[in-house]
Amino acid sequence: MDDVTVNAKKQEILWFLKEVRARISSGHFNFLHRCTDSLANLGLTVAQAKQEIFSLRQKNYDRGPTPDHINDGTDVWEFGKIINGKMTYIKLKIHPKRGCICMSFKESKGPFTLPFYK
Repeated sequence: MDDVTVNAKKQEILWFLKEVRARISSGHFNFLHRCTDSLANLGLTVAQAKQEIFSLRQKNYDRGPTPDHINDGTDVWEFGKIINGKMTYIKLKIHPKRGCICMSFKESKGPFTLPFYK
């Protein structure tokens, strides 16, 4: 990636995370039902998992935006973060009517690229 691409990508990530935090703060945030067991396996409540998502930073970025495979016009963003000693995969999207949706929140063995992790 050249410097222009890196800077554009950084700005996109920062924008997305700002939008995620705004939606969590305003109550427009949901977990897909399949996340429930994964949260329990990580020893987290829904409130704790929301806080982990709220605290995501650019360094946690892994991939995205990529179009959601259900073709609803939304993009999916993927992040990796160590939570309770386990590398955790977090997949999010922002839907114009449903707010921020956590599509996946689970322990992962990777691989992760985490291009901005320092």
